[in-house]
Amino acid sequence: MSGVARPHAVRRRVLTAALTLGATLGLADAASGVAYLKGGEVWVASSRTAVPARVPGSRGAALLAVSPASGTLAFLTGPAGADVNADPAPLLTPFLSKRPYTVTAALSTLVPDRALARLRARWLTWEGDGRALIAGTDTGTVGWNLVTHRSFVPNQTPLYQTTSKDGDVTAALGSIQSPDDPGVLLYGPGARPGTEVFSRRLPADLFTALRRDPSLRAFTRQLDPQAQAQDANWVVTPPQVTRDGRRVYFATNAGWGVGSGGTTTLAVFQVNVGDVTLKALGWLGTFAGSALNVLPSPDGTALLLLKTRHVSNAEVSMTGEIAQLSSKTRRTLTPLTAPAGLITVPGGACWLADGQHVAISVAQVRPESLTAATSFTPPTSSFTLLVIDIRSGQVVQRIPGGTQPACLPA
Repeated sequence: MSGVARPHAVRRRVLTAALTLGATLGLADAASGVAYLKGGEVWVASSRTAVPARVPGSRGAALLAVSPASGTLAFLTGPAGADVNADPAPLLTPFLSKRPYTVTAALSTLVPDRALARLRARWLTWEGDGRALIAGTDTGTVGWNLVTHRSFVPNQTPLYQTTSKDGDVTAALGSIQSPDDPGVLLYGPGARPGTEVFSRRLPADLFTALRRDPSLRAFTRQLDPQAQAQDANWVVTPPQVTRDGRRVYFATNAGWGVGSGGTTTLAVFQVNVGDVTLKALGWLGTFAGSALNVLPSPDGTALLLLKTRHVSNAEVSMTGEIAQLSSKTRRTLTPLTAPAGLITVPGGACWLADGQHVAISVAQVRPESLTAATSFTPPTSSFTLLVIDIRSGQVVQRIPGGTQPACLPA
């Protein structure tokens, strides 16, 4: 699956793909591993040396997520070749499989709600405490509480949200006024019942954070109030809550203005959840192109930065790097850089539980092979799931055909 994180008025295909770029993966021992989609089925590799096993009853799987608490897999299945980027989205049926992933059960047997027995979902995620599963549709979000065995409506936005490990802190795209506004919302300690970190209509805190950092003066001088007034000129990545719930990370162009191929310039921001204060990470500089996602490591000490590099309208390729927050150093992930004549398309990304490896699904294809007939998405068989050591930058494992890595807790 391809992805881009996004200007606000973005094509659903690209937004949906960007939202798959986050989870936590552990391959350190036999008790941890990674689940992923391959050939329209769910597979689990319990370690880098274990033989991957197919999850029964997963044929037709189109979306996959793992509980960060228990490791229970949730997946949605549909007809062969079901594409969550299609319009309309296909009808999908939700299933669960608990460790050791030898038995699969329809979610409707645990949370009986006829209206959710099948749904047109775009994305799927668990709350941080593993109590609830949430899916996003074109009309809003829906949820299943696995403790109370009841369905619920998490909020009104059809976009994405992330939560802390204890479930107390949630961050989402949007504003208090509308989920369609460019902005970031925070729910949790210091921010109940809901606080705008910033929005297009109320950007003062964002601009204050930018102006406080002398490293970003060139960036702030370029900002144009007329461009900022237009929703379509804003790019905001899905806000990512750290596992401990203390911080949230995201990138935005502050309304810089989106040009050809979605290219713009973005800065990375950190939110202190306790007092809802915003800080620009000026030492990272700015990113030309368009940000896909900013993923904190399991211990919150590093960031995986995924972005696109715009060469031409027909050539927009993904690149990535690791930013160490304490030492303020950066490492480019060279395995993501495509050879000449090819572009890199993402199919999901996550951190290993040890915080020393990342797993990223990529396809490296010729740009002319991506057409409207295929929703500008490479065939799933062209993807490879790469496990990369962030210290050396080297690939330590390759899983051909693997997409949507869903990461099992250690």
